[in-house]
Amino acid sequence: MHSAEGTNTVVTTTLTTDDCLKALLFSRQKSRAGGQTTVEFALICIPFFVILFAIIDFAEIYFYENSMQNSLREACRFATAGSIIQASNAMGAPAFETNSLGIVVPQAILDGEGREASRNECIRYWFLSNCVVKNFPISSIVITSSPTLPGQDPVTSTNSLGYVILQLTNGGPANIGPGSANDYVQITATYHVNTITPLMGYMNGYNGIGSTFPVHVSAIVKNEPALLNFQHTNIYADEQ
Repeated sequence: MHSAEGTNTVVTTTLTTDDCLKALLFSRQKSRAGGQTTVEFALICIPFFVILFAIIDFAEIYFYENSMQNSLREACRFATAGSIIQASNAMGAPAFETNSLGIVVPQAILDGEGREASRNECIRYWFLSNCVVKNFPISSIVITSSPTLPGQDPVTSTNSLGYVILQLTNGGPANIGPGSANDYVQITATYHVNTITPLMGYMNGYNGIGSTFPVHVSAIVKNEPALLNFQHTNIYADEQ
């Protein structure tokens, strides 16, 4: 009696020459298909990611511009009213002082130099307080003004970047600072957004190192006629 338990039957298959050639050809075709897929993926993924990152860059630029536009509107309202950011006394109440003309006016907060902030600096601080952009350089907020006659439109020019610039009535550069009652005042702010792709940088002149896109906002408004609101220091002589 023979037991077949635990035994394996090995069947030997003999392939013809044609079968061997077919198997080899199928293996080569499979290898070529894999390489073709890799090349196709490489050709497709490059423009895909460029477009994807460009969309992200556009969204970021739009976000910064929208935030800066909102800050600009608030700063313009603040500037035209002749306002300052009022300090508080030791009791926590609004602080007042008497200026050189003997007029009691609100006392402003301190600026970066430790002195009472001018209206110019208060407008810049007000812009920053309404802007969600972090680490916004205060020097990028520029405020200029130009006296004008009643009913006269502001005199402007356009620079090489296409930005509208406020000028004096004689065509000279506008005065630094928010000016006095009835003056035209221009507030501008520029922020350079770091982009992911050089695509945005080429729009602004690629420097070969990094890619940035300037977001520029500007508005020209007219100060209110109430002279009493403009009794506070306009700007210090050494302010930048």
